[in-house]
Amino acid sequence: MVALLTVTVAASAFLVRLGAAERAAAALARGARGSTGRLYVLVCGLCALLTSLLTLDGAVVILAPVVVTLERRFAVPRRPLLLGVVAVANAFSAGFPTANPTNLVVLARLRLGLGEATVHLLPAAVVAASVCAAAVALSERRTLRTPLLAATAASEPAPRAAAGLPAVARIGIQVVALLVVLPAVIRPVQVAWTGLAGMVALALAVAALAAVANNLPASAVAAVALVPGPGAYAALVGLSVGALVTPHGSVATLIAGDLGGESAHARILAPAAIGATAAAVALVWIGA
Repeated sequence: MVALLTVTVAASAFLVRLGAAERAAAALARGARGSTGRLYVLVCGLCALLTSLLTLDGAVVILAPVVVTLERRFAVPRRPLLLGVVAVANAFSAGFPTANPTNLVVLARLRLGLGEATVHLLPAAVVAASVCAAAVALSERRTLRTPLLAATAASEPAPRAAAGLPAVARIGIQVVALLVVLPAVIRPVQVAWTGLAGMVALALAVAALAAVANNLPASAVAAVALVPGPGAYAALVGLSVGALVTPHGSVATLIAGDLGGESAHARILAPAAIGATAAAVALVWIGA
């Protein structure tokens, strides 16, 4: 988990240094054809793709500088795009085992198959990401009506994408320490989390833990406190989507704030995350 997180963030930072942010910003602006709303949809779609390929943290490391570049060259409002990136990256990361290190912690500990997890979680992640992205778009609808301006030369350099590595190292050390200590003091809860109400309650409880303590340390607790079954998938939804409840719920949100130069969180994300978590768990329950 620590190796995956470090490598993907470092690789994404390297791509940004090669000019990926500038080229991506120009391509997105062309695709938007003057519409900030269309640009928002394109950014969210690209975020989902990069999350599936590079993890949510890697996606944020690439897209936060893209958002900053779009603001500087095309006068695009930074806030809605940055919130959209954070919302989609966190929520969509539940769909692929390798898209979020929290998935790897829980799945490896409970010996659950990666392919089976994807089958159960991908539809739920699509719904959760769509709900969260729509909530941001609704909240920022006036800003997203602003037309794009003609391209101008960037007046300032893009943010240093490697700035997220210290946070990765700090959180990684915490998780490793927890996985060493927790198995000795926590016993798995032998409860069949199969009913819809029980699975939603479990996901929200895990989401609350992630919101308070960050979802990577929370994944260590869930990994040693749960048993294999549908409840484990509900917990993964809570770890990924529920982490949006607070600004420090995930490393990706913290990195986005650092690279974006402003808060990557808003009040709208908390109720959106709670609703998206419940909807995603309902899909998991239907497919269980």
